[in-house]
Amino acid sequence: MIKKIVVQDISIGFTSHLAGDFISLSDIARYKDNEKTDYILQNWIRTRSTIEFLGLWERIHNPTFNSIEFDGFKNKAGLNSFSLTPKRWINETSAIGLISKSGRYGGTYGHMDIAFEFASWISPEFELYLIKEFQRLKIEENEKIATGWDLKRLLAKVNYKIHTDAIRKHIIPQKISQNIRLQKLNKIAIFQMESLVNNLSVKKISEKIGDIKSLKQ
Repeated sequence: MIKKIVVQDISIGFTSHLAGDFISLSDIARYKDNEKTDYILQNWIRTRSTIEFLGLWERIHNPTFNSIEFDGFKNKAGLNSFSLTPKRWINETSAIGLISKSGRYGGTYGHMDIAFEFASWISPEFELYLIKEFQRLKIEENEKIATGWDLKRLLAKVNYKIHTDAIRKHIIPQKISQNIRLQKLNKIAIFQMESLVNNLSVKKISEKIGDIKSLKQ
């Protein structure tokens, strides 16, 4: 699933992948020129410094990286006749740090390490804003995950407390008439509701829900 962040009025897509978070390099390139994103990416990826950076990243993270093809690209870097595209880099080196997508959200995506490096090449100022916005988003996502986990834990505590209180105070004998049994079950239901209302964990859940609503506003 593609998500979006806005950095200096540029909408930038990102997605989660097996290797981590990947950010749209095509969208980042729009900061420099909205009409020539492919050309900008090709100019960046053909430089020796970029090829060395990509090769080092792949050697650290990718056990199937084709080092022989990488060496060939590195030796040609800097020559006027040398050209390279993200698709060619991916296909010939078995790289995993870049992803080429087609369709509605198509373009070139790079692992966040690579995306920040590309953003620095585009503009150090833009890179800084991109990092800050991406960090803000990840903190917000982690807080929501933590809040959801706390709510589940609190609900489990409430449920356990209600059941144990009911068992302790309202054990129903086996040999009683149906009318008496219904009366006792009704009392249990009332007791459970009172226990739910007075339980401290429920108050905590209400506070959590209020915090979530505040975040969304």
